[in-house]
Amino acid sequence: LMQMMPSTAALFGIDSTSSEFEQIQAGILYMKTLDDELPREIKDPDERIKFILAAYNVGIAHIFDARRLAEKNGKDPNVWSGSVDYYILNKSNPEYYRDSVVRFGYARGEETYKFVIEVLDRFEHYKNVVTD
Repeated sequence: LMQMMPSTAALFGIDSTSSEFEQIQAGILYMKTLDDELPREIKDPDERIKFILAAYNVGIAHIFDARRLAEKNGKDPNVWSGSVDYYILNKSNPEYYRDSVVRFGYARGEETYKFVIEVLDRFEHYKNVVTD
């Protein structure tokens, strides 16, 4: 259900034998923790959700790297769409993951980039089903 790395799951008191309820509860707590770790400068709630989803998928350290890359390259580090998303998408490219502002190296950013889009698209679909 709520896929987490084993070490992250253990931090929130769950494992593969935990109930669906426990897994969802842990996932919510983890997302709240990620939200608390993100800088308050990310004020737009829609953008903030994208950062939280991305951090859930790839780890917050890679998101911080992508924010530093965005800032270094004249983009807004507090905006996901059209800014930080570009740098996470390219964090598998040596030109980016070897940059001096990057502290956590290579990441499979394409997966994270797609994950954010897919989760938000699915959410929109569910909203349309419920409101129709």
